[in-house]
Amino acid sequence: MKKDNRHIPKLKIWKLYKQTLEEWKDNYQVYFKIILIVALPVAVLGIFQNDGVLGDYSIASSIVWAFTFIAVIAFAINRPKLQNTKLATIYSFASSRFLQYIAVSLILALFALPIFLSLVGLFVSLPVFGLPPAIFLPLSVGSFLLSSYLLARFGLAQIIVVATKKTTFESLKNSSLLTSKNRWRIYFGTFLLLLLFMLVLTSVQFLLTLNQSVAQNQYISGLVSAIEAAVFVPIFFIFQSKMYRDLNE
Repeated sequence: MKKDNRHIPKLKIWKLYKQTLEEWKDNYQVYFKIILIVALPVAVLGIFQNDGVLGDYSIASSIVWAFTFIAVIAFAINRPKLQNTKLATIYSFASSRFLQYIAVSLILALFALPIFLSLVGLFVSLPVFGLPPAIFLPLSVGSFLLSSYLLARFGLAQIIVVATKKTTFESLKNSSLLTSKNRWRIYFGTFLLLLLFMLVLTSVQFLLTLNQSVAQNQYISGLVSAIEAAVFVPIFFIFQSKMYRDLNE
């Protein structure tokens, strides 16, 4: 049976940017709390790990961050219901979708793998194999386009699996349907947002390096990283949640 996408609207990316900033501005205190309750302890643990006091805790950190991402999505999607609730309630609401979210994220990571492999081939071709990078350039371009298409098509599954009670594969199918008319809009809209994040983060790091004592202070670096996460992580997931809402209407 052919999928019915006749009623799916065309996204207006600039309007989504505006709505995303308004949502973050109106509720930044809640988003800050959701992120900082995890980001600050992780930053402190990172300092101890760099000093050799702690061992590797990357798996535990990834699990905690996954819970945090789900909590951000849950609040962005269900804000009217969760507006005046405690953080524990938001995390409890999010925990029921943890396994499904992890499964979707792993599948999306596989979709992004061609980009990583092609870049590795491109950068090791000359120094390791003595081959000109041009040999790997067509592969890199093709892999980039393939991953971009797959992520634009199925990327909303992370939001869907939290917003609904759909299974992992149902969420992927629903994402494919909802994005059918907007895949390149979604790709370029997300790309521009991430590019802006990178420019801001690079600028912040550049300013920190102007003062060596500040740049080498692990406590300041950890605090800056936590604040950056508290700002940019919610904006990214709010943007995706707004896309889901607009497409689902």
